[in-house]
Amino acid sequence: MAKDRTMNRNWIEIDLEAISYNITRIKKKVGKGTKVLACIKADGYGHGAISVAKTIEKKADFFGVASIKEAIELRDAGIKRPILVLSTILPEEASAVVKNDLIATVCTIPLAKALSAEAKKRKKIAKIHIKVDTGMGRIGIPPIKAIEFIKKIRAFPNLFPEGLFSHFPVADIDLCFTQKQIKIFKDLIAKLKERGIEFPFCHFANSAAILNLPGSYFNLVRPGIILYGIYPSVKIKKTVKLKPALSLKSRVVLIKEIKKGDSVSYGRTYRAKKGTAIATLPIGYADGIDRRLSNKGTILLKGKRCPVIGTICMDQLMVDVTEVKNLKIGDEAVLIGKQGKEKVSVEEIAETINTVPHEIVSRLGKRLPRLYK
Repeated sequence: MAKDRTMNRNWIEIDLEAISYNITRIKKKVGKGTKVLACIKADGYGHGAISVAKTIEKKADFFGVASIKEAIELRDAGIKRPILVLSTILPEEASAVVKNDLIATVCTIPLAKALSAEAKKRKKIAKIHIKVDTGMGRIGIPPIKAIEFIKKIRAFPNLFPEGLFSHFPVADIDLCFTQKQIKIFKDLIAKLKERGIEFPFCHFANSAAILNLPGSYFNLVRPGIILYGIYPSVKIKKTVKLKPALSLKSRVVLIKEIKKGDSVSYGRTYRAKKGTAIATLPIGYADGIDRRLSNKGTILLKGKRCPVIGTICMDQLMVDVTEVKNLKIGDEAVLIGKQGKEKVSVEEIAETINTVPHEIVSRLGKRLPRLYK
C-alpha cells in the first residue's frame, strides 16, 4: 500500500477518522437499543475493507460482506466480530462458513441441511440469518411460505437461527411501497411470535431507511454507503451529518493547445469551437472512471471546475483547461473531493450519469493505491 503520493500519478486518499465519525453519528441516530451491522462488501465500497474494519471494529456489532472470500480475508486479517455473508451461498460452501465462524444467509433447505451437517461434523453450532423477500425480488423466502420454512429450519440440529431480515429496493424514493414492506415484515414477526418463534435479531434498514424511516430499525440496522460519508442520492434528506472519506486524485502529464475544429479522443465526439487548452490525465475507465462521463464529467484543477472533453480512454482522459492560469505538468487534479472552494462529490457524479453513488466508488480499480490518514 503506497504511502508516498509523489510516486503515484493517480491515487485515492481515505480519511479513516471520517468513517469512524460517520458510524458514531449513525449509532446516535438509531439509538442505544439498536445494533449496527457495518456493510463493508466490495472491498469496503472501494475504501479498503480491512482498513475500514480495523478502524471501526469496536463500534460495529457485526460486519456484512457479499461473499465467503471477502469474509475470510477479514478473518485472516484478525477481524473477530461476527460476519454475515449477505448473499446466499451454495451448499458446497458450507464447510468454509462453519470453519471460519461465519454467519450464512439462508433461504433454501439444501443450504440449511449442508450447514447443519457440517456444523455437526465439526461439533459446532452454525449461526444463520433467514432472508424473507418482501419486495426486492432477489433472494429470500416469499412471506407466505416463511413460517413453514422457518419451522423446517429450526428442526435441523446444530443450527441457530439468529436473525430474520429483508431488504428495501426503493427506501430513498418510494416510501409508500417501503411502508408496505415494513408491514409485511412486522406481520410475519407477529405471526411467528404467536407460534413461540422469535429471533434475537430482526433487521431491514439500509442506508436510505436509516436516514428516512425510524420505523424500519427493529433491533439491528445495516448502514452501507453512509458509512463512507456518501448519501444514497442527492435528493434524500440528510438527517445524519456525514463526512466524505474518499478523495480521488491524479496529476497532469501533458498540456497543449488545439485550434478551432480539432477533435479529441476516440470517435471524435468533441470538436473544439475555438482555440482550447487541454490537459491530459493518466487515468481512465480501467481505473474505474465511468466512460459515461465523457464530455460530461468535471475535474478540479487549481480550484476551478474544468470539463472532461472527448471520450474517456482506458488509461487517460482529457480536460479543457482554457480558463486555468499557470497550470503546469505535475499539478494535482481532483476527480472526487475538494480543491480550494470547489468540490466534486460522489453524489454529483452519480447524478450526472444516472446511476447510484455505490457504483462510483465500488468500481474504483485496484491499480489506484489507497493512502490512509
